[in-house]
Amino acid sequence: MTKADTSPPEWRRRAAVVESAPSAQFPRPPIGTQDATGGWIGPSGRVELGASALGGWSALEQGDDAVATRAAALCRRFAWEQPEDVPGLLLGWEDDRPSEPLARAHAPGQPYGDVGAGVAFLARCFEEGGDVEDLDAAVELHDLGVAMGEGVWQPANALVGWGGALLYEITGEDAFLATAERMADVLCETQLPGGSWGGGDEVVTELCAAALVAMADAVDARAEVERALAEAEKEEK
Repeated sequence: MTKADTSPPEWRRRAAVVESAPSAQFPRPPIGTQDATGGWIGPSGRVELGASALGGWSALEQGDDAVATRAAALCRRFAWEQPEDVPGLLLGWEDDRPSEPLARAHAPGQPYGDVGAGVAFLARCFEEGGDVEDLDAAVELHDLGVAMGEGVWQPANALVGWGGALLYEITGEDAFLATAERMADVLCETQLPGGSWGGGDEVVTELCAAALVAMADAVDARAEVERALAEAEKEEK
């Protein structure tokens, strides 16, 4: 595994540079109401993975388990029902199956962050409810997402790293740590002198700052688990 250029203390420092602190509530409440499919309408005018994952995640954080459960069921289907004959990932939902829009593989400016949102939401669902299907689907979406090429590693896709960090916290697997570290390195490298990202875009900046803090929290939490396991192993000997 390639060694990261940065580490959690630096991630926290970079986030603290941002003039407006990350929102205490992330993600924000979704626009509109939950569709009968369990999802939310995205920019395409269809139910989309990104909008649905963020809506479900918001519901989960607010304690609305019924809404979050319906959203998770839909996001799992995005993971398992992707057709094999498309050059990327279908992010929309129509006629009970994945549909356009398409996030093309190995192409610039694609909404890979929507896939990261699905990973992060399903990982949080597993943390809260313990349903292994949520974890399995999160891993599947993670693997599909990071295979999309170099275009993944952009500040606007910070949720890819966030999702990887949550999976690392849960599993301790190095592949997920590598995802978090690579995205964190990207965010540290691309932060502008004034502390912002995305040319000063407020939404992207808030996302990147929140992601850095969340990734640091997840990696540090896993380190605590590893230390506890090591201590327990010593005591057993």
